[in-house]
Amino acid sequence: MEHLDCLSKTRNWTDTDIISSYKETCKQLDICKEKLREEHELQKEESALRAEEKHLIRIKNALWRRMASSLCIRKETKLVSSKSLEWEVVRHKG
Repeated sequence: MEHLDCLSKTRNWTDTDIISSYKETCKQLDICKEKLREEHELQKEESALRAEEKHLIRIKNALWRRMASSLCIRKETKLVSSKSLEWEVVRHKG
């Protein structure tokens, strides 16, 4: 496979130009790779958080069912009408 020299037709490059451009390109590439690595870590963390959220929701639902069966059915607790409760609206700052 033949390599394409994308710099040959743009201008006359001195050795100093080539070396300094190479160093700058390596720096920019390192920055780009670090950003990609950070993004990948964030995606893994987000994925783990979503899995934990699903797990906690399942546990919450199972506990709710257990509470409902033991508190409401066995002890014949009367249900309370939502109209009789004094609801307080809480707004979260986001």
